[in-house]
Amino acid sequence: MYYINNLIRPKEFLAELLGTFVMVIIAKSAGVSLAVLSARNDPAATGSLLTGGLSAGLGVMVGILVTGNASGAHMNPCVSVAMAIWGRLKFSALPSYILGQFLGAAAGSALVLFLFYDTIVEVGPEVMTSYPGLAEGEVQLSFDQGVATFILLLVVCSVEDQGHTPPALLVGLSVATITITMGANAGASMNPAVDFMPRAIAALWRMSLSPFHKGGKFWLIPFLVPYLGAAIGVSVYSLAIQRVGQESIVTKKTKSVQFITS
Repeated sequence: MYYINNLIRPKEFLAELLGTFVMVIIAKSAGVSLAVLSARNDPAATGSLLTGGLSAGLGVMVGILVTGNASGAHMNPCVSVAMAIWGRLKFSALPSYILGQFLGAAAGSALVLFLFYDTIVEVGPEVMTSYPGLAEGEVQLSFDQGVATFILLLVVCSVEDQGHTPPALLVGLSVATITITMGANAGASMNPAVDFMPRAIAALWRMSLSPFHKGGKFWLIPFLVPYLGAAIGVSVYSLAIQRVGQESIVTKKTKSVQFITS
């Protein structure tokens, strides 16, 4: 039984599922609401990039508040993979984490479509996913997704390693910042589960693969590239910032930094 629980990790699986579920409901509900209001030329949609970005960040914050102590509240397969590379998560735990995240994103997306059943027809279920915006070339689109995830992992690593508090608020505001500044380019999804599963649910809703065909093969970019950005982010942080085998002493009087090899 111990080995089964160690492999399945029901606590972490359920925590990641619930955290991602809550995060998706908040973020995607805001996205659908803003899209409908914009389609109706409602003044309430003014500043939708700011509102959408803040909603995404607040969704992350709430998810962390709910499940942080249970699983670390990754809610993102890229974060889980990066934590495994960094040595903060066992590779054997990845299946439970990632499965919970994808299922949570699917359940959250399905509930959002149900909640907005009366109005989703005005904009289509595809509004829950990302598509090319200001950027058009595949290189720019790929770098957009990779750089956004790279920055996210620098923040996550710094909060984890340096003990910045409150972590939920700081990570949430960082997600909001990245989304607001880079979202118009290509969505800056930074999360394969939160991009792919809403797209899959939208395809089921339409009984068509059109959500995957819009934008050509763009869906592959937010599905694959963020993993690379996350791996580079955690590696750069580990090499450039993390103290490995050294202790940093900051002298209060001179503000000078000394390194003592342990």
